[in-house]
Amino acid sequence: MSQRIVIISGPTASGKSGLALEMAQAKDIAIINADSLQIYAGLPILSSQPSASEQQQVQHFLYSHLQPIESSSVANWLKLVKSIVQELWSANKLPVIVGGSGMYISKLVDGISEIPEIAPHIKEQARQTYEEIGREKMQEIAQSDALDKQRLTRAYEVLLQTGQPLYFWHNNQKKIFPDAQFIHVNLNPDREKLYKNCNLRFDLMLKNGALEEVRKLADKGIGDDLQITKTLGFYEIRDFLVGKISQEKMSEIAQQKTRNYAKRQLTWFRHQLPQKYVFSDSKAALNFLRYEI
Repeated sequence: MSQRIVIISGPTASGKSGLALEMAQAKDIAIINADSLQIYAGLPILSSQPSASEQQQVQHFLYSHLQPIESSSVANWLKLVKSIVQELWSANKLPVIVGGSGMYISKLVDGISEIPEIAPHIKEQARQTYEEIGREKMQEIAQSDALDKQRLTRAYEVLLQTGQPLYFWHNNQKKIFPDAQFIHVNLNPDREKLYKNCNLRFDLMLKNGALEEVRKLADKGIGDDLQITKTLGFYEIRDFLVGKISQEKMSEIAQQKTRNYAKRQLTWFRHQLPQKYVFSDSKAALNFLRYEI
């Protein structure tokens, strides 16, 4: 057990957390969050974090770990996970990584480029350069075919800071757990059922206090540039609270965005991380895990 890591991945509302909790009834595990938004405090209901009672049943890590104003990245998450996993192995507990952020899980399994930290003045220089020369010229000097501003600016930052293009670093990845055995279970439910779950879950969030969560956060003057505001439903609830849209419109837009996101996740996982076991329902996945571990 000491070198095993279980991964439970899948789209939002597919039952990942529930599967992990059922698994904990038979195995000595600890659950580690692999969702880029559940890592933030402030919107535990809207981001669908495990409840306080669920977190009392089994050890949970990296839920509400960061404050809303803090920034996170795959690299930061991996550093945290590495420390936690090593502690769990020492205690003979099985780490179970649970989440739908595909890039987090991909880098956990395949490794990450150790790009040096970018100096603030380099970031500003890259931003100004993009504004001055535009996308096509930036693609040329940054040696990148990225299309969006953020990725192009990042590529140029890395080139300025390190003297090497971004693709050089991507081709030289270092595995976080080179000797670990990953057991990756991916939930791929029926799409119609998944979309229904997305709709129902948003309604349940509203009943459980999501409106008040967003109100409290918005009252602090939280900026749209902060990652936590990307939590599905945040903008729609905020617009409803200030009277820009009706409650009906709020739910309609938020549910549609959630379904769209789930669809993108399904597509991503279908084509990435080939070493995984795919299940259409949690029961079959649980039976597999009980047998495999």
